[in-house]
Amino acid sequence: MTRHIIAIGPLPPPFNGFSLATRSMIALLEEGNNVINRDVSPPFGKLSLLKHPIKLNRVLGACRALFRDRKHDNRICYLACEGGLGLVYTALIVLVARLLAYPIYLHHHSFSYIDRASLLMRCVLAFGDSQLRHIFLCDVMRDRFTDTYRRRTRSSIVSNAACVVPTEQNDAPRYRTTLVIGMLSNPSTEKGLDTFLDLARQARHESLSIRAILAGPAGTGERAAIDAAVMELGEMLDYRGALYGDAKAAFYREIDVFVLPTTYGNEAQPLVIFEAKAAGNAVISTDRGCIRKQLDESDLLAPADDEFVPTALAWLSAMAPGPALDARREVIRQAYGTRHAKARAAIDTLFDLEE
Repeated sequence: MTRHIIAIGPLPPPFNGFSLATRSMIALLEEGNNVINRDVSPPFGKLSLLKHPIKLNRVLGACRALFRDRKHDNRICYLACEGGLGLVYTALIVLVARLLAYPIYLHHHSFSYIDRASLLMRCVLAFGDSQLRHIFLCDVMRDRFTDTYRRRTRSSIVSNAACVVPTEQNDAPRYRTTLVIGMLSNPSTEKGLDTFLDLARQARHESLSIRAILAGPAGTGERAAIDAAVMELGEMLDYRGALYGDAKAAFYREIDVFVLPTTYGNEAQPLVIFEAKAAGNAVISTDRGCIRKQLDESDLLAPADDEFVPTALAWLSAMAPGPALDARREVIRQAYGTRHAKARAAIDTLFDLEE
């Protein structure tokens, strides 16, 4: 059945996990459906001072699209749910969609209103009422949402693995004796920048054969900390700035272990972890959001405290570059391919709630 979907959410730019996941999800919904996109991203750069007026105008434009297409057969409102004060805009769209009798598929990408109950989310739930269908990233997110708001929901689970395509196998053996760790994010303290730099420093202090690659667009304060670390560590630490396209793919091919020591409050299911696993990388990360469900026996779930660095180093010290690591990469890549296929299948049955 072909459905007419009004898809509303933040699209890049700016480039972040939320906007990239929304763009990928909309592309998947376009397979077999008629999809109308409405971007509600806030402005960035010089226009950031007009953030809320411009964003409100975009949200009202999305509401006008809902009104215009209200008489379409098999119509659906797909809405990427915001966090924090962004829930004000989500609540407004949900209210309009309900008044126009749309089935509303609310896609959750944040744990901020799950870890702590939000009055704004309670408004969203009240405004949507029986028209709301929820899309969660993992069963942990669904169960904790249910516990927080004490209400049963009509829901589906669609992992962000659906948005990250497995990479092609690279049969070239790696003739090197140095283990390469990498981190790619918007570097900040919450995303684990300081912890990653401390990990590199401690690896050098313990004379471990490890090289570190850091990537992502850094702000002024973060760039100062990165430059100081590069001066201190020399060739052991390589900072590459923002990476896109082929440069980003090359980053994942070059590293052996992806590190994300995040404590970010909105963290849900980082695309970068799936990108790393799609390329065959092992992962070290912390227990935030759905990350526990992203990792498996090839990875390390480390504590998000002062024990992260010693725990990670002990694990890394037992991992030697060579044929065994190359074989492990292929096992990780194949396992991720299975996960991606399962997530794609979940999208195929997403709208069965309407039947």
